[in-house]
Amino acid sequence: LFLFPVVVAGAPDWERPAAPESATLPAALVDAVREEVPEGAIVFSDPRTSFALAAYAPVYVVVAPPGHVADTEDNRPYERARDARRFLRTGDLSIPASYGAEYLLANRKLSDRSFDLPVLYEDERYTLYRLPAPST
Repeated sequence: LFLFPVVVAGAPDWERPAAPESATLPAALVDAVREEVPEGAIVFSDPRTSFALAAYAPVYVVVAPPGHVADTEDNRPYERARDARRFLRTGDLSIPASYGAEYLLANRKLSDRSFDLPVLYEDERYTLYRLPAPST
């Protein structure tokens, strides 16, 4: 009974807080991925961006935060996270290629590196690239 007046007074004004910018992807990016990237394609990005992308588009992501991935021999979440960090440091395109990635989603808040690849989408924070097909 003590809390009843507080609940009654506060409930009408209660609003859910907005998600932090780092946890969301722009609607235009999500639309571009859904339009430009085929369902089931493999996308390489940093762990947080990949994790958010997997919630919005029917694609496979190479890496996600290790705490959200089963630590199995096939998944190797810690190795994949290390590879993502190495890619951010070096920009070595052989890293996403080694996972069969067909697309690269770069987050400029983590690295301002650009690549000489076809650009499918670009805004002030993200660039979606098409990676070259593997040579056979």
